[in-house]
Amino acid sequence: MLLTDLSRVDPFSHNGQARSVMVSSFFPVSDCYKKSLTPYMPPGTGKFTDEKFSAYGLPDQTFQNITIETCEKFRTSSRSSSEALPLVIFSGALGTSRHLYNALLQNVAANGYLVVSIDHPYDADIVEFPDGTIIHGVNISDAEVELALSTRVSDVHFVYQQLQNQKVAGKLFHGHLSRGKLPKTAMFGHSLGGATAASAMPNMSTILGAVNLDGTLFGPVLTHGLDSPLMLIGHENKTRETDPSWTELWPRLRGWKKEYEIKNTAHYSFSDLPLIASVLGIQNQLPLEVKGMIGMMEGKRAMQLTVDYVTAFLDMVLKSSSGNELGKLDKRYIEAVQVA
Repeated sequence: MLLTDLSRVDPFSHNGQARSVMVSSFFPVSDCYKKSLTPYMPPGTGKFTDEKFSAYGLPDQTFQNITIETCEKFRTSSRSSSEALPLVIFSGALGTSRHLYNALLQNVAANGYLVVSIDHPYDADIVEFPDGTIIHGVNISDAEVELALSTRVSDVHFVYQQLQNQKVAGKLFHGHLSRGKLPKTAMFGHSLGGATAASAMPNMSTILGAVNLDGTLFGPVLTHGLDSPLMLIGHENKTRETDPSWTELWPRLRGWKKEYEIKNTAHYSFSDLPLIASVLGIQNQLPLEVKGMIGMMEGKRAMQLTVDYVTAFLDMVLKSSSGNELGKLDKRYIEAVQVA
């Protein structure tokens, strides 16, 4: 769904246009009476992504042909604010389409959450609007990363505001969001999306906690710190010992905090890419360059680990669970090393 913020000029656009974002929604359905296979990506995005990854050994038209099972027709019922499922906002990595997290987000939603993912135009490598318009990413320099981050934080705030509009909420969540106050909300993100999740909390008291998947942190949050819960999850060898931003923030985390290092993983282990390679049966045949991107952990296990840890955190923050589930997961996943 396309959302346009008429109050902001897009800082990366050359024609002074208003800032627009694309969002996707995921929510659990208990009474589905017609399932369908939905394209994993819109056509232009699929073609672009196939061209991007063909150099890495993925079969031709992989992303144009992938489908995911969704519920096309289901019975809905309006919920009161006390019955509403918790809301989760997701932001992906720099240079990465939100669609490369569709399976991850579908699985998180299946655990009882309303999930909305955001594409941030010009820092995602491609964003495709409903009319077929395509915006390619720009080359964001190191000096512009903080601008990209602050723009993303503003995007998150705007999307949250839009969810209070009944027309927007109705189209995205089909009766799962009640009129009036939004439900309890948390956020998680990957890479720059993880930094976005951490940086959004001081500006939005409605975000009760966040998970940073493998993201280096930037901006004022490093100086001011956080009062809300934050979980840091890094790939193998990404910890406070190797990422100075994590080291700088850690003593300024005044609320609940936890850090994990996941062995046998790499930066894109926290996306759908390992799962896709596993389902296609090509994970072991991929070149070393790709394995360096997606890690060595079997794709289905990597997906389940990410879903389980993110969901356990969300359950603790949004559903008032004891947090003991994280301890149980630590025993189930020997790859997950609790650093602190």
